[in-house]
Amino acid sequence: MRVAPSKMNLIRFKRTLAFLRRAHDLLEEKREILLLEVNRRIGEATKLRSQVNEQLREAYELLDAASVVVGTKEMSLISRTPRFFYDLSVSKKKIMGVSVLSLEPSKRFNPVTYGISKPTVLLDQFIEKFDAVLPLIVRLAELESALIRLVEEVKKTQHRINALEQFLIPRYQSMVSMISAILEERDREEFVRVKKVKTLLEKKARQV
Repeated sequence: MRVAPSKMNLIRFKRTLAFLRRAHDLLEEKREILLLEVNRRIGEATKLRSQVNEQLREAYELLDAASVVVGTKEMSLISRTPRFFYDLSVSKKKIMGVSVLSLEPSKRFNPVTYGISKPTVLLDQFIEKFDAVLPLIVRLAELESALIRLVEEVKKTQHRINALEQFLIPRYQSMVSMISAILEERDREEFVRVKKVKTLLEKKARQV
C-alpha cells in the first residue's frame, strides 16, 4: 500500500486495524460455537446410527422369519399395499447463520391388507419394527445433513481467520507502525528546527 504518511491516514488505519481485530475475535467465537454444535451432533449421530443399525438388523431378521412362514410370493403381494405412508415436511432453520434442513415425518395409515388366515403376529412384528426405525432414519439424515453444512462453515470461518491473522492484520499493523515512525521522526525534526530558530533569534536579540 502506498499512502501518504499523514495523521489522517494514521487515524484511518488505526480504526481499520481495530475493526479487523474485533472481526477476528468474533470469528474465533463463531468458530468455537460451531465446533461445539458439530461435536454435539457427532455424538448424537453416532449414538443414533448405532440404534438404527441394531433396529434394522432386528427388523430384517423378523422379515426373513415372516417370509419363511408366509412365503416370498405372498410377502411380495402384501408389500404392494403398505399399511401406512410417511409424508415428509421439509423446512429450514438457522444455526449461527448456517441454514440447515429440518425434517418432520408424519404417518398416514392404510387398512390391513392381509387376511386373518395369515400368521399376522410375524407380519405385525416386522412392520412395527420398520415403522419404529423410520423416524430415526429421518432424524439421522437431518443430523448428518446439518453436520455437512456446519463443518463447511467451520472451514470457511477458519479461512477468514487465517486471512486476518496472516495477511490483513499484519499488513495494517505494519502500516500503522510505519506511519507512526515517520510522523514521530517529523516531530523530532520539527522540534530541532524550532529550537534552532529560537536559538538564532535569541542570539540576534543579544547582538542588538
